[in-house]
Amino acid sequence: MTREERALLQERVKTLVLGHALEAVLSRFVDADQAAGRDAGADLSRMEEMLLSAARGLADRATTQKLSVLVAVEDVSAIVRTAFDAAREKIELIRPADEATEAAIAA
Repeated sequence: MTREERALLQERVKTLVLGHALEAVLSRFVDADQAAGRDAGADLSRMEEMLLSAARGLADRATTQKLSVLVAVEDVSAIVRTAFDAAREKIELIRPADEATEAAIAA
């Protein structure tokens, strides 16, 4: 295994760990945001854009091991999008229940 291949593998492992951690954090964030009555969707969109922008910035500055960095950024971007999509789906599942509760209260 070459040095570049090893670096690529290490970055992929780090990315998988990051993905699991991000999913857990976003799940808790959605729960907390919903409990506080805030718009989790808007908050998630802002956070997602900031993370993806930071990832792209890293790729732009990469000079050594460029392939490894570009692949890692691509992996992170895919994982970030997937995690945010899962959080949004959870919001959509929660939201209809909230709307039904609000309708019952209003009646």
